[in-house]
Amino acid sequence: MRYLEKNEIKTIQLGILDYIDEICKKNNISYFLSYGTMLGAVRHKGMIPWDDDIDISLYREDYERLLKAIEEDQHPIYQVLSYDTSSWYFHNFAAILDTSTVIEDNVKYKRHDTSLFIDVFPIDQFSDLSIVDKSYKYVALRQLAYIKKERAVHGDSKLKDFLRLCTWYPLRLVNPRYFYKKIDQLVKNSVTENPTYEGAVGVGKEKMKEVFPAGTFKELILTEFEGRMMPIPKNYDAFLTQMYGDYMTPPSKEMQEWYSHSIKAHRKIEK
Repeated sequence: MRYLEKNEIKTIQLGILDYIDEICKKNNISYFLSYGTMLGAVRHKGMIPWDDDIDISLYREDYERLLKAIEEDQHPIYQVLSYDTSSWYFHNFAAILDTSTVIEDNVKYKRHDTSLFIDVFPIDQFSDLSIVDKSYKYVALRQLAYIKKERAVHGDSKLKDFLRLCTWYPLRLVNPRYFYKKIDQLVKNSVTENPTYEGAVGVGKEKMKEVFPAGTFKELILTEFEGRMMPIPKNYDAFLTQMYGDYMTPPSKEMQEWYSHSIKAHRKIEK
């Protein structure tokens, strides 16, 4: 078995992106490069050299249409991974997999081999900012439920450790899907006719940093990305500045190494 080189992994991920782009064009679905992928497009005209992720985002309606279109397409290798399609995937955003590949001992999906992927994030619109805090409470409960017992015990106080374990034990009995379905219900029930805000709720670590004025992602432009033209928001500067600050200045070599994910993947061996 031979592990894939970084340039091979990149080619495979771009293949997933090209497939998504084709499906979106065929079904009149709007999407855009997001997070570090948007930053890479603006600063490097491609993937960030020390990063090996590709992320895209879509408004909720288009997000659900994209997942349905890919499932109906029944492609031999490109498949949807979500909490609806998997018994072990517990995130409230989806991934599109290249199932001809295997990532072993993936940090993201502990105890499960998975495939090379692109993350797909839903953008929701809302007016009540309290749903952001509420959603992250569900995220925290889910994370607490699936940490090891030793990590739930901090050793700072017997009483505090006892109370943590009193919370931890019952949570172990709850299906993780419950927490993410609650987040999805929360944002869907918060939709208003004239929303004030939009963003990916309960999917990242930045909370309010990922909340933007409604319409921030509505108008798209095409920009160069790895030799192809890909959509990003016309208002990309607002997103990148809020998320990354002085985004046109690359991080130090030390931080580049810290950001590097170093995926270990290989082609699936057919039995």
